[in-house]
Amino acid sequence: MKYSVLFLFILLLHNQIKAQGFQDIVLEDIDELCMGQQSEAADQEAEDIVDQMMAQMQLKRVFKIRKCSKIQNAVATIQKDNDNNLSPYILYDPSWLKSMADKSNTDWASIGVLAHEVGHFLLYHTLNNKGSNPRWEIDADRFAGKTLAMMGSTLEEAQSMFDNYTLEEDSRTHPGREKRLEAVKIGWMNVNNPTKNIILNENTQERDISTDLIFNRYFKEMGGLKNMGQIKQLNFKEVISEKLGLSKNQNEHNYTYEYEMGPTKTRVVSRNFSDPIEYMVVNNDSLSYKYVDEDNWKEGAPKLGTTANRDPYDFKKQIRPSLFYFFDDFIWISNPEITDYRRRKHINDEECFTVELPQETLEQGNLNKKGKRIILTKRYYYSTYTGLLHAIEETEKITEYKRGQPKNGYTRKTELVFKEYTAVDAITLPTKITKKISFYKSDILQDNETIYQERKISDLALKQVSNL
Repeated sequence: MKYSVLFLFILLLHNQIKAQGFQDIVLEDIDELCMGQQSEAADQEAEDIVDQMMAQMQLKRVFKIRKCSKIQNAVATIQKDNDNNLSPYILYDPSWLKSMADKSNTDWASIGVLAHEVGHFLLYHTLNNKGSNPRWEIDADRFAGKTLAMMGSTLEEAQSMFDNYTLEEDSRTHPGREKRLEAVKIGWMNVNNPTKNIILNENTQERDISTDLIFNRYFKEMGGLKNMGQIKQLNFKEVISEKLGLSKNQNEHNYTYEYEMGPTKTRVVSRNFSDPIEYMVVNNDSLSYKYVDEDNWKEGAPKLGTTANRDPYDFKKQIRPSLFYFFDDFIWISNPEITDYRRRKHINDEECFTVELPQETLEQGNLNKKGKRIILTKRYYYSTYTGLLHAIEETEKITEYKRGQPKNGYTRKTELVFKEYTAVDAITLPTKITKKISFYKSDILQDNETIYQERKISDLALKQVSNL
């Protein structure tokens, strides 16, 4: 029954945001919404349920939870901090949520509705602010079916989310019941259908290749989508040997990072200097650090020497593990329609299917003062022979701004090639990787700035979510 409570948290958050948009709520207004009572920290059980569910579904929690007794409701709201950053909150009455959860007969139905609503987020439906339409609902239903299959449901349990759905014919905003049940089945069967014949190899004709087939074959070779979906954390060491430029006389720099990597945060420990230091990256956004023998975390990246500030964006890329893509891959397998197949390409004599991810535009700092804009393009290369991920290519077009004007521009290209794979607890993961980081100015390669790395992964251990 605990997952029904979680469903109410997220569903109310989604419905409130989608229906009325973000509201600017100052700090004192949160307690005003609690009928004049002071809000309290959420129960640890509620926090644990949310974190466990989001980790199992490979998602990132972007909201905070607080408890408001006696309001007989749950409210999604937005608090604006002193820096005008908006933070979403869930305020809930624990007694009211328990009474609502007690009325639910099927936990899988609640989990399915949650997965459906999350599907709207990951398919970018909520960003359009145009309400519902049958196509979007079918897409989210298919996502929900696939997600529940990954979590271990039967087909009947996955479809139970529509047990009380009474719309038989299509409306302007929602499809009829049979179409929705079929969409859930299609998503569920993508994971569980043992007779599904995926014909995809080096001999497949171009007209027959789709990103859906590429992703399904990849997850099958990795150990199966259901098995991979049970992983909530990867622990490992990564030993890196690095050279700058092509000079044969230079010395290699060797260093090691220890990683605890999950879907929402990555903990990094560096013991390469006299003072061991650790870093925490949350949602690939916030960055903090502390020395291993200290208790207090500091925001940002440590300084270079005693005065020079590091660029947080570049520093996060510097300490990022080679397996950074592992949890993000679940988004692409669930949403193949937002990626593009770009035919074949040979990478180090390996023929690969090329998949291009949606282009991203990122802004760091304040462009009107001092900052930079990054246009990021990612391409993934899957071996036509093995089906495994063979390489990743990231291209960043970076423009630096000062006082609102572009002052400097360059391109950074990062290439990872996965050379060896090893099975760990029935999951196949790469253990030997090469990485090359190239810089271009005015489209001219800066050879002396190119970074070459050999990376070896060891001590791999997987942590799995608890059984339902």
